Amino acid sequence: MPREVTASVPLVYPSQGKPNKQEIPSQYWSVLSDPQKSHLPHDKYQIQMASLYISALGLVCRELIIVDKENKLEKRITCENDFIDENKQQNKAWFLEKQIIESSSYVEL
Repeated sequence: MPREVTASVPLVYPSQGKPNKQEIPSQYWSVLSDPQKSHLPHDKYQIQMASLYISALGLVCRELIIVDKENKLEKRITCENDFIDENKQQNKAWFLEKQIIESSSYVEL
């Protein structure tokens, strides 16, 4: 009969603090979490949402396509992050990920 093994060390540790990213207001979290929704209502912007996906870090994320009143388009990624708040409680919130700068120049190999 094989011996019984129990884990004494967790495989993943929750983040120690709130991420240093722009937090999305809580009024939008339920819409962001809903896989059936594809539009995020907002007063200033038209925001389309791509499908939910799991990032390489294991976070639930979505791409946002944001159009302002001048028809300027911006793509951003938002992810739901777990963290331990100032009261030492496990918490989670949606945050905009830091922008990745796209280059218009290409590298030729």
